[in-house]
Amino acid sequence: MYYFFQQKSQFNTQQLAVIGQRFEALNDVPSLAKSLSISEAAIAKHIDKPDYYTFHIPKPGGQKRLIQHPAPALKTLQQLLNRYLQAVYYGVKTDSAHGFIQAPNDELRPRNIYTNALAHQKGEWFLSVDLKDFFHTITLTHLRDLFRRVFFFPPDLSAALAGLCAYQGRLPMGAPTSPVLSNFCCLFFDYQLEKLAAEANATYTRYADDLTFSFRREPPDGFMDAVRIIVLRHGFVVNENKVRLQTRLENPEITGLVLGKNALPVPGQNWLKRLKQEIKIYRWLMSEAVRERGLFHIYVFDRFRQSVLGQVEFVGFVLGKDHREYRKLAGKVRWG
Repeated sequence: MYYFFQQKSQFNTQQLAVIGQRFEALNDVPSLAKSLSISEAAIAKHIDKPDYYTFHIPKPGGQKRLIQHPAPALKTLQQLLNRYLQAVYYGVKTDSAHGFIQAPNDELRPRNIYTNALAHQKGEWFLSVDLKDFFHTITLTHLRDLFRRVFFFPPDLSAALAGLCAYQGRLPMGAPTSPVLSNFCCLFFDYQLEKLAAEANATYTRYADDLTFSFRREPPDGFMDAVRIIVLRHGFVVNENKVRLQTRLENPEITGLVLGKNALPVPGQNWLKRLKQEIKIYRWLMSEAVRERGLFHIYVFDRFRQSVLGQVEFVGFVLGKDHREYRKLAGKVRWG
């Protein structure tokens, strides 16, 4: 799932830097509790008995996506933590990362799937690689190591932070902190893939679990094997069914956008087809019969609404609000 317009922070670049420094200055659990305006006992309770709603969201094609959404009290804590973590990550983000980055309000060019695809505009060959079970591959151990080795926090503080952000021993799909933590866990992963790409005169970007490499000429022999080695070293797994090597003549699709010849990225037909399927699911979820039966948690409605409306507005951003495709999609969402 792509987040087409990452919500901007209410803070500017300088303010984010201060917020990040404040978080990095934490040195124990009491200081963490103070920064979150709760007691140490409350932190311990959330860690010992994390409260999540577990359900599934339908995906186009009939499959389902597991969602583990924190209950209100835990969600509030994670939202506060997310603000701190996003502030720190903005200052250390890699050049290749384009997803889940909350930009300051004075950022002129925030990163999203459009900037991710645009980075490959000059390529002639395109290698797309997908990581399998991205969030769930990041374990409680990964998070503890992250806070110990990247933030240099002491063991007790690292364990507390990891415990507040993990569920059932892994990163939950649905927690406010999961996207930014996945980016942190990919810091050195991105650096190594950037180095590999540079050695092959290639461009590398990552949007969440989607890795893209572009080349001016055919990739060197063994390049994909080298990618697999780095992926495995960092505890991830390549989804071999979604590895694609395409040329410019094939109108390659990068995070849902097609790179045509001498043209800016535009929504691809496959992506538009999936969006239309999601709109059908959205309208079904919003129907009076479904809501009255209480089949889905309110979070399902909110998540689908944000996703679908974001995608439709993205079509308007790329094609223009007067484009027939945008007006057609917007009409289906807004007026049924």
